[in-house]
Amino acid sequence: MTTARHRPTLCLALLLILSLALAGCNEAPASLAKQQIHPVKLVTLAKDRAGMLQHYPAVVHASERSDLAFRVGGELEALLVQPGERVSAGQPIARLDDRDARSRLASAQSSFDLAQATFERMRYSVERGAISQARFDEARAEHLAARASLEQARDRLDYTELDAPFSGVIASVPVDNFQVVSAQQTIATLHKPGSIDVSFQLPEQQVRRISREAREASRESATPMAWVRFGADETRYPARYKEHDTSVSTGSLSYAVTLTLPEPDDLTVLSGMSATVILDMARLTGTPGDRWRVPVGAVVTRDSAPDQPVVWRYVPDAEGGASQDGERLGRVEAVPVETGPLGETGLLVSGALSAGDRLVAAGAQRMDAERRVRPWVQEEGL
Repeated sequence: MTTARHRPTLCLALLLILSLALAGCNEAPASLAKQQIHPVKLVTLAKDRAGMLQHYPAVVHASERSDLAFRVGGELEALLVQPGERVSAGQPIARLDDRDARSRLASAQSSFDLAQATFERMRYSVERGAISQARFDEARAEHLAARASLEQARDRLDYTELDAPFSGVIASVPVDNFQVVSAQQTIATLHKPGSIDVSFQLPEQQVRRISREAREASRESATPMAWVRFGADETRYPARYKEHDTSVSTGSLSYAVTLTLPEPDDLTVLSGMSATVILDMARLTGTPGDRWRVPVGAVVTRDSAPDQPVVWRYVPDAEGGASQDGERLGRVEAVPVETGPLGETGLLVSGALSAGDRLVAAGAQRMDAERRVRPWVQEEGL
């Protein structure tokens, strides 16, 4: 039996037990809340993802080029240019040994002089009835044949000299002086400055989606549909669509596409150099430009709407604390999207998204509107 003397001690013990229990209850929700803040890996929608911008390796070509060659064969007597040299229209490029051509011209001239003299005598005779009309016709035919042979001999002599058809830069000279060359063999390659072409391979499925109307409009539009980078330089030079092949490239399922652009003033660009094409496929295919490439794992469906794909957008708290890495705590919201083709760099989607939005890139299937999250930052060395 409890006596009056022990009652204060018992009350004090009960109060101590009650306070400990209340303290334990207060700590449990804080620990549980801490456990409910989930780290998530985010991907940021950058401006370069808008408009279906895609990168392709490319090769530089001259917009206007000419492989200069003789129409006749022979021995090179003079090679008058070097690679990289600027030449003017009509400037001599090379010359063949013309001794044989001059001999043929002399022989043709003699045959023509004889045929012309004979023709004049026959014409005088036929007018007086001294010869038949048939004999006069033969003399006239011989005269015309001799004239044609003389013109051919003159042309052959002219063909021993090779001149530049337009002003430009000698890109290459694949022959040596005093070399015997054949007709139509390239002696020098001449590039016309002012503009360059860049060609690259476009996969078959993308070529199939090129819109004829968008393609023609891009030729006339002042807004570029592609840009070109040269080497490690990050400068982008706007380019216009020029053409694409209608037959598949050998050994591949791709087609060669050519862009054209003015020759850069601040950079030396030669034929055969490498480049990178940054292509706006939305402009070329005529599709809307508010499309984005996101990781495949960022697009999920919810049990409540299995036919509507969504992405989860991170929304930071307007005010509040931050995690140890400095990232602000927040929540996620579902954004309905329409999905497009799947490419090597991700899935194409469109919806109420903007550049700078941060989407859950991994584990999106576990997200819900009530979930508290914090951005996961990769630690150094991991």
